[in-house]
Amino acid sequence: MRFVYRFGLGIIIISILLFSLPNYALADAIVTQVGGNPITVTEGHSVETVLSVGADARIAGSVTDAVFVVNGNVYLEPTAQVDLVIDLGGHVYNSALKGAKTGVFEVNFTEKLMNETLLAGALLFGIWVLRVVVSLLGIVFFTGLGYFMRNRLSSSENLLSTAFIRLFGIGTAFVMLLVSFAVLLTLTVFGIPIAVLILILGVIAAVLGLVPVMQFVGNKVLSPRILEYPAITRWLAQSILFVALVSLPLIGFVFLIAMGLTGLGLALTIGWRHVKRRKAS
Repeated sequence: MRFVYRFGLGIIIISILLFSLPNYALADAIVTQVGGNPITVTEGHSVETVLSVGADARIAGSVTDAVFVVNGNVYLEPTAQVDLVIDLGGHVYNSALKGAKTGVFEVNFTEKLMNETLLAGALLFGIWVLRVVVSLLGIVFFTGLGYFMRNRLSSSENLLSTAFIRLFGIGTAFVMLLVSFAVLLTLTVFGIPIAVLILILGVIAAVLGLVPVMQFVGNKVLSPRILEYPAITRWLAQSILFVALVSLPLIGFVFLIAMGLTGLGLALTIGWRHVKRRKAS
């Protein structure tokens, strides 16, 4: 879509230039033509630029700047001396001559090209819509989850403040162990459902651990006045911040992996402490 926009804007600008400039050729001048007979630069003649819309260009002389043709053909004679040729919607003939010293660019807007352009635009638009929908769902999901878990996060703040790196290491080691164990289970027919179940439980633990990590990051980044807002508003702001950081290209993926592993380590640590308390009691 950006290409179509630029092309349309270029056509408008060129058309304005063509109608505003005189329709004749002098040395070191611009030759313009809209429809009608082809533009001709005779042998021994020199101009700066050739602009044409709806008409061919026949170059036998010298064009010091560029030949730009829309919806027309360019014919380069053996004596042509041209630095740059750009043809949109037509063909450049004899473009292999040594006269084309810099480059020849030819774009033909065939039905196949237009279909491919529309398909690419629709695909990009679909990906953008999907990302927006996923981001909105993520904001709603984490806002609701954080709001319902708000009374169970008191012990997480101290752990994240004092042992953030250690929690990340615990989560990383557990993921490596979990993946290795799941791979071994998949070697047996009966172990495949167990491997899938273990991976699902690991993802759930990581998601639950992400909630206190989101709160920790939000408290560090957002304004302290956010803490004075109602709980639902505070979690909405923290969820928007988290989703915005995750949406950053490449950096967002690394951030999500790091926070997910830290959250998994946090969930495992809290779960282990809870089991030890129950055994002690």
